[in-house]
Amino acid sequence: MSALVGVLCLALAGTALAQEDLREISAREADDHKVAQIRFVHRGAKRIKGETLRSAMLTQEGKRFQRRFFRNDLSGLVNLYYSKGYRDAEIVRKLLRLDAKNRVHIHIEINSGALWTVRALTLVGGAPFAADTLRAQVGLRAGAPLDYGKVLEGERQLQVFLNQRGYPHAAVRNEWVGDDRASRSTEVVFHINPGRKMYFGAVEVENLDQLYTRKELIERYLHFEQGDLYNPEQLAKSREQLAKTGLFRSVFLLTPETGDSLQPVVVRVKERKRISLSAGAFFSNTEPRVGGVVQHNNWLGRGARLSLNAGWGKPEQGVTASFTERNLLGTGADLVLSAGVTDKWQPTKQQGNPDDQRQVALLTANDSVLNGFLFIPFGGGEATIRQYINTATFNYLAVEHLWKAEATLTKGWREIYQAQVSISGEDSRTRPDPSERIDYAPKPLEPGDEGETSSDETTGADDLFGDSDFDFSGKGNFSAQDEVIDYSDGKIPVTADWLRILTERERSVNLKTEFLRDSRNDPFAPTRGALLRLTGLYAYSFTLGRHQTYVIDGEAAFTYYQPLSRRLVLALALQGGGAASLREGRLLPQKYWSAYGGEGSVRGVEYEAIHVPGGGRLGLNMRGELRYQWNSFGLVGFWDRAQVWRKPSQATWWGMVDGYGVGLRYVLGFPLRLDIAFNDGSLNNEPDEKQWWRRLYQRKQLYFSIGQAF
Repeated sequence: MSALVGVLCLALAGTALAQEDLREISAREADDHKVAQIRFVHRGAKRIKGETLRSAMLTQEGKRFQRRFFRNDLSGLVNLYYSKGYRDAEIVRKLLRLDAKNRVHIHIEINSGALWTVRALTLVGGAPFAADTLRAQVGLRAGAPLDYGKVLEGERQLQVFLNQRGYPHAAVRNEWVGDDRASRSTEVVFHINPGRKMYFGAVEVENLDQLYTRKELIERYLHFEQGDLYNPEQLAKSREQLAKTGLFRSVFLLTPETGDSLQPVVVRVKERKRISLSAGAFFSNTEPRVGGVVQHNNWLGRGARLSLNAGWGKPEQGVTASFTERNLLGTGADLVLSAGVTDKWQPTKQQGNPDDQRQVALLTANDSVLNGFLFIPFGGGEATIRQYINTATFNYLAVEHLWKAEATLTKGWREIYQAQVSISGEDSRTRPDPSERIDYAPKPLEPGDEGETSSDETTGADDLFGDSDFDFSGKGNFSAQDEVIDYSDGKIPVTADWLRILTERERSVNLKTEFLRDSRNDPFAPTRGALLRLTGLYAYSFTLGRHQTYVIDGEAAFTYYQPLSRRLVLALALQGGGAASLREGRLLPQKYWSAYGGEGSVRGVEYEAIHVPGGGRLGLNMRGELRYQWNSFGLVGFWDRAQVWRKPSQATWWGMVDGYGVGLRYVLGFPLRLDIAFNDGSLNNEPDEKQWWRRLYQRKQLYFSIGQAF
């Protein structure tokens, strides 16, 4: 007990000493000193929270004290109480004190007084509408607190009610009469003058002969027709829709004075440039590429868009032409027709296939280890060869050459929602890059080892193409190469024979749907909000010389941005998906395989280097960034993590691949991004004797591009 008394005495003594360090000063003396604290003391009940009072002041803690602002703050605090119905509120006392560090402590004592109420609600005018109909719009009743904000809201609701019923010149004002200080109540009176009832008249497009845009296009976005009841909200919606087309630099809908009940509307617009040219570049250790877009935004004055998008460099290059018809048939949906061809480079890992006689012939002729099994008494033979090839993997850089034609219908609503449905036809050819070599990695056989196979395909399927250029049966030289090459060394040159074996030709028809919810405050450099994307695909696919199958593919992606302070933002992203063949015993075509790695998923890892033999069916990608921005300069720390699996039972958190690093940002109208990233080494075969900093240096990747990473 004595110890507790001692602690209390020390606390009181410390408080007394702190109070002695504060000396009272005038507002003039407090000028330009930093504000340490703003404290409110309430006489009677606490009517308004201190946080609300502080937010209503220009004087803020941590900022410099300004005498002229402080005088306005005191008046503003009293007015805030008035607006809540405390018409007798007053500042009883204000005290400014300076501490030993020359910081200002502000003490404000407030007496709110009694709450005033609405004694009666009276409507003056308003014909031809009934008083009860108008009173229902106000939202006030007798006996309610005299809240000035609610009175103004009632006035606004009456104005909107009259405007929507064809009275654009309606005038509404409120008045407080008959103050009774004994009962602390007053009468609220609304004076209502509807004015003349109006209808929309003729629509004129100003300087139409100087515009490239057709009048029919402008009229398509108007939400009213001649003869409709005049409604200012319809004018506002029409202006908003015209502005959203992106065709105009400015849009005005003018309503000149008229002597009758028909209100003419004049549309005044200024057009943007119709043809635009843009270019971009991305550089990293292994992924340099450039691209450009040429676009006509108002083809034939109909608002249609023509564009040509071209890119060059790895990992993806090609050209795509598209045509966009906006606001299709007045539905608000956009139709996009596109066609193009692309080349895409991606690491691929295939399992050895002992059922492919061409593959068996090449391996037995050129792999000295496999060839030796033919001469081992009682230990060789076909069974051993099959076991050996089953364990082998072919890891190589594949090139997908894709022709694609697509039609997409997109509809957005309520600013943040968007739905999309598309149908496309594709013709693709995937084969090893002839300029690279194939990494060949057979697993040494142990006694009793029968090997493993990832193949789930039924053999003997019909050739649905009948394409002789890709019918490899009976073709090719499967003997040893002219140059002595031993595949057991781990490298296989990409010869014509291996091109025939590893080439996959596939055609498909795809139906794709997508739902989007985007509440981000900025699509290019967001600092708050979220983005949700759900995608589903159903495809009919047939692969040359092998099979036909049906494919389903789904993906979900969620990105979230949370400001931690005025300069610090936490950005998080999660993406996952899976694909499967619906025909039992049929392989999934290569273009539906899951793979991660590179700038778009895991920085520090080469492009799509995270994959599995035979193709991943499931994938998961997590990303996080901590972004600090100071004016135009920014600093970012990031961590990316991903993995793919063939089966759900194989999925594990500990087997995932990590990439991490730091980056610089510079905002020049748009963010310029430079990242240096490192991977966790799980994909690298590095000797353990190397020093850690050398291993880390070898894993580095550099990325330079435009915009945030996600």
